[in-house]
Amino acid sequence: MAYSIDFRKKVLAYCERTGSITEASHVFQISRNTIYGWLNLKEKTGDLNHQVKGTKPRKVDRDRLKNYLTDNPDAYLTEIAAEFDCHPTTIHYALKAMGYTRKKRTTPTLNKTQEK
Repeated sequence: MAYSIDFRKKVLAYCERTGSITEASHVFQISRNTIYGWLNLKEKTGDLNHQVKGTKPRKVDRDRLKNYLTDNPDAYLTEIAAEFDCHPTTIHYALKAMGYTRKKRTTPTLNKTQEK
């Protein structure tokens, strides 16, 4: 949760008036690092709007992976990883996020003990 722009302006105005970031941090109950970050943000961008962080781009295209799996349902993780030029663990996490599970036998095997 980001602080409002009005609050940021009020804190920085207080810092300019008193000349003390430490005192402003005590009065407004925020850390000095936050105030220093706002000062750096105002210096770099000229504005106090919070920076919205985007999502990381995915290394594996999910649609392409889904199409690859329909064409090659028996492919191992290493084979899929070689196709997508990444590590097999990356493929594992992508498949897990997509809801795919490991292959299982259609009929369970019964562990029969030998009768005497």
